[in-house]
Amino acid sequence: MKKTVVHIIDSHTTDGETSTCELTTSGTLDFNGDVFTVTYNETDEELQGCQTSLKVENSRRITMTRSGKYSAEMIIEKERRHSCYYTTPYGELLMGIYAKNVTADMNENGGMLKFAYTIDFNNDLASENELTVNVKVVD
Repeated sequence: MKKTVVHIIDSHTTDGETSTCELTTSGTLDFNGDVFTVTYNETDEELQGCQTSLKVENSRRITMTRSGKYSAEMIIEKERRHSCYYTTPYGELLMGIYAKNVTADMNENGGMLKFAYTIDFNNDLASENELTVNVKVVD
């Protein structure tokens, strides 16, 4: 496991309105063959105390696991829709995740992930999302 700097650009479009936020935090990178896992602590006020892991398999499938007061395991796989439960302090939601695109260029020194996906509730589109994650191993 290597220490990293993780830089995330997160863009959401909901009801025609787009918002973007950026986060730079420390994290770790673990790799085993062609499976890479980036783990970091959330620093956003709402998600403080949560930890997020991005497990990248075969540069095509990303499993995003969040633990803490907000928790979920979302599978983001190109051109496939997966359902997942998202647990919040206010209750649990069942949501659909459909990945339009997944790009992963990772190695033991870091790399870049970029994925675009939609979130729906009861098959009603809630948001379109794009995440870019840059990972750099530090000494």
